[in-house]
Amino acid sequence: MTGPTADRIVTPRIQRLKVVPPQVKPPDLGPERPVRSLHLNESPFAPAPSVVAAMQRAAAELNRYPDHDGNDLVSALSARSGIPAERIVIGAGTNELLYASADIALDPGDEAIAPDPGFPTYAKTITLRGGAYVGVPVRADGVVDIPAMLKAVTPRTRLIFVATPHNPTGGMLSQADVELLIRELPDHVLLHFDEAYYEFGRHAGAPEALPILAQRQGPWIATRSFSKAFGLAGVRVGYGLCNSRELADAYRKIRVNFSVNAVALAGARAALDATDHMNALLDHTAKERQRLAQALAGIGFEPLPSAANFLTVKTPKSAPAIAEALAAENIFVLPFPWPGTPGALRITIGSSADTDAVVAAIPRVLKAL
Repeated sequence: MTGPTADRIVTPRIQRLKVVPPQVKPPDLGPERPVRSLHLNESPFAPAPSVVAAMQRAAAELNRYPDHDGNDLVSALSARSGIPAERIVIGAGTNELLYASADIALDPGDEAIAPDPGFPTYAKTITLRGGAYVGVPVRADGVVDIPAMLKAVTPRTRLIFVATPHNPTGGMLSQADVELLIRELPDHVLLHFDEAYYEFGRHAGAPEALPILAQRQGPWIATRSFSKAFGLAGVRVGYGLCNSRELADAYRKIRVNFSVNAVALAGARAALDATDHMNALLDHTAKERQRLAQALAGIGFEPLPSAANFLTVKTPKSAPAIAEALAAENIFVLPFPWPGTPGALRITIGSSADTDAVVAAIPRVLKAL
């Protein structure tokens, strides 16, 4: 369907969306130049053997539909979080739940607030639902600016996205930040508290947000992912912890049937018990993140404080040009604009060899630019 025919069918709000091509994994260029995928915030560690075994067992029964509500996984999450199972929802990654929040809260013309720069899905799902996107700049250190977010709230605001640690900066909210948010955010706004990097934040000393969120009278959902610390990005499973059964039911009402597949559910459930494996990843990430930050700071980059599985640095020269030059060496990072600078790079913390490769390549790239 092309041309005038498509124009008659596709609504203006969809036409205004940009087509974002999927990330395609490039081929290895031989043992000297392997692909170093440091732009998607994946885990450099494969899932634990026990997780793989659970997924293989599930694969033997793929002729059957999965448990739509993921009851076994939800029961385990309830035991660990203290949130009743009736208030927990699952999704195909936290992305599904981000879209659902906009579905639940927004009618055309309503406002929704999100940090800027921020995870692209925030703005996309707001626009997709016909809402007015209100972007609020993050602080200079990359942390979500809670006072500025609160100031942006109006009577038309129905949804606010807040992330900690924040993507793409890695900034982590303090307990005082979260308490201010909960105390001052009006009850007519749905708070989507995005904790996709929750495990990394806790490892870095972040406060536990759930007891603070529990003090809020208005609606909230805290979403977490199995894609990052649990190493299950390839199967897409996340979950949301809601403040009430009624809000959780709203998410359940609009979920696509069986959106989380049986292999994903089995892997997620097993991953919850593979704590030694996850702790090894968290320790590795903190060590390599610090090593990368120190190395890049020594050659003119400005690292932002990060509590996630990536490091963001302000660049001394054009960030897109640096990223393009690194890609020529099969090292892939994410460039994005940063006010008053040539830009910033978000670099996923990969293996020790990945860190070595970045540290070795960037001085060559800078010299050539």
